[in-house]
Amino acid sequence: MRFEHIAGMGTRVWRWSRTSGTQPRLLHAGKAAAAAVIAWFIARHVPGVAAAYPYYAPLGAVVAMQATVFAGIRSGVQTLVGIALGIVIAGFTMWVGDPGFLAVALAVGIGVLVGGFRVLGEGSSWVSTAALFVLLVGGAHAEGYSLGYLVQMAVGVVVGLLVNFLVFPPLHFWDAEHRIDAVNEVLADHLDGLARVLEEGNRDEKAWDRQQDRLDRAIADVRSRVSIAHESRRLNPRGALRGSRARLQRDGARFRALERVAWYTTDLTELVARSGPVPDGLGRPDPAFAGPLAKALRQLACMIRGECPEEAGDDAIAEVERALDASRENPSHVAVTSAALVALRGIVESERRATNDPDTRTGPSAFGRPRG
Repeated sequence: MRFEHIAGMGTRVWRWSRTSGTQPRLLHAGKAAAAAVIAWFIARHVPGVAAAYPYYAPLGAVVAMQATVFAGIRSGVQTLVGIALGIVIAGFTMWVGDPGFLAVALAVGIGVLVGGFRVLGEGSSWVSTAALFVLLVGGAHAEGYSLGYLVQMAVGVVVGLLVNFLVFPPLHFWDAEHRIDAVNEVLADHLDGLARVLEEGNRDEKAWDRQQDRLDRAIADVRSRVSIAHESRRLNPRGALRGSRARLQRDGARFRALERVAWYTTDLTELVARSGPVPDGLGRPDPAFAGPLAKALRQLACMIRGECPEEAGDDAIAEVERALDASRENPSHVAVTSAALVALRGIVESERRATNDPDTRTGPSAFGRPRG
């Protein structure tokens, strides 16, 4: 029993470390530390004047140790280009006059202007930094310092890239998939909240603004994670593993479905929770439709969580349609309910398009749990 308890605790810790992102952060930290040590060792054996500045090599290794192999290459190259431009700017200001207040002002001003070009990316902040280092640290030995600075940073960048490429090059599929599941829960909570508004008749616009902001941030975060997952496969030897391309396509399909569901959910929020003056309810669904509509919202939330079959959403929407067909009064309320039905149907169809293939389910069942 004690062994089983320890094994169970170990499993829970392992899952937590994976879902919380602790595992990739620990691996990234270990690789960065190793790359810095290797770069420091190599830098002390570099011939020529560069050997006097070995401390820049570990810095270059850290610069190149990015979340993906491709991002590391991009960051390393941009940083070296930025440093080279800074050295040129420092040389120009020293040619204009002796280093002093004017030279510092010119170096920083020109460096910031040049660093404003978006093509420099990560290297933009290094332009003015390098110019200042050459002026203030290099001083009378600016030429030797500039060469050593650039060479040692290049040594560190190369070491960092090699370590990142050769030692478990990162693939960020799991992070994207976990975030997609988290957004599923946010969407489901949002729909449950709309159902409560219909059932209780109370609405809090500030609360809905906060909830909508939470949903927008979650969608933006997933978009970023999916983009990183796609980038992590570029120039990555592990990207050639069987199934990695299909996994990326699956994640992309799931995210596109989530974006559509989020758009329709926002539309429903405007119709149900915020639109129309409070006193007479003008522009909001008629109370006669509130019950079926609330039920449909709860069924869709259950479906998005992966706890109910898709047919449950169709059945709930059919009830709203039957109530709408039986109505002959209050045309303004009927129009709003019809618009709500369009959004409900859009959520169901978005979910269905993403789940035609069992491997592209948008709910948590994508990780093996049965769907309804």
